[in-house]
Amino acid sequence: MSENKRRYPRKEIKVSVELTFLDQPYTIVNTRDISEGGMFIEVNSAQEFPIGEMVNVHYLDPLNDDEDTFKDAVIVRIANEGIGISFIEMGDF
Repeated sequence: MSENKRRYPRKEIKVSVELTFLDQPYTIVNTRDISEGGMFIEVNSAQEFPIGEMVNVHYLDPLNDDEDTFKDAVIVRIANEGIGISFIEMGDF
């Protein structure tokens, strides 16, 4: 088995998320896992989501006492069962 080199450990937690792309209404999706640095979101047609696309997520953060959370993110992975996103700070751009 390969060594896990992730900066933030993932927790297998299902959370409903409002996923918003720029200039589009949000859609409700579910996470497969979540970490301090990002999440994997289950979607039916992952190929519709290009790597590098900016998104915004709104959810109750189970890692922070269900705090109402808004985060900007970028799509970093596409798989058959969904997309991986990495949280970013808009000040980084």
